[in-house]
Amino acid sequence: MQDYARRCETGNGTVQNALRSLIEAGAVQVEARGHKGTFLVQADYRKLREIAGLASLLGLMPLPYTRRYEGLASGLYEAVRQSDLPFSIGYMRGARNRIAALHRGQADFAVLSRLSAELAVAEGGVVIVMGLGPQTFVSQHGILLARPEYTGITDGMRVGIDPQTLDQAWLTAAECRGRQVELVEIPYSHLLQRLREGQIDAAIWNLDELSSGTMEIYSRPLQSPEARRIAESSSEAVLVIDANRPDLERLLPEIIDPALVRRVQDEVLEGKRIPSY
Repeated sequence: MQDYARRCETGNGTVQNALRSLIEAGAVQVEARGHKGTFLVQADYRKLREIAGLASLLGLMPLPYTRRYEGLASGLYEAVRQSDLPFSIGYMRGARNRIAALHRGQADFAVLSRLSAELAVAEGGVVIVMGLGPQTFVSQHGILLARPEYTGITDGMRVGIDPQTLDQAWLTAAECRGRQVELVEIPYSHLLQRLREGQIDAAIWNLDELSSGTMEIYSRPLQSPEARRIAESSSEAVLVIDANRPDLERLLPEIIDPALVRRVQDEVLEGKRIPSY
């Protein structure tokens, strides 16, 4: 009790009354173990969130500009809907931006590719709660080229890169390694336009977004073995939380079934379900 009172800058009696209220509300169960003290044996994180005024849940994911992302958003909504927990999704470009929003307390969880999530975990401050399976984030990445005679990224090219989009930045760096190119910083959503305008010669892109025959932009497979290896880990969507939110680490697996999310996403991709998010 003294530790909690010190952390909360309040008296022991206040902490004892608060704990008694949580027990009476059925939010926690404790067990007295003699001289060892009192131990928490069970916690209902949904009730704890309600008591704390955090009844609703907010997730962040990329803008739903592809059918795959629309399916992912629809799947997350369907999974949480079955738990009767109020839920909403916010849309934000760039894995780094979504991670920063988590640290600011602006969202409960963020959707990243596994590659971005593992990079973020290595940097510290976030925890991976669950993966949703291969190709739930993207189907594949490729090289987009401004002219049909280009066969890949070569010396002298201007290559678009978005440092805020971790996957795209890492894939671009890997594909360009050993080549003398100019890296041009451009927001991911503007890369296609810059290619069309001739301001850059090439860019790494999520091929889910490319409709064949609709644009004068040409795609080629990734050529670098390193880039192809990285691309494999960027296809899976994962949910991450701030490392200081253990309540969410327990709550999210209780309410989000990855198999259900994938099933809904597949139905959207196959045209069997209208996206709903």
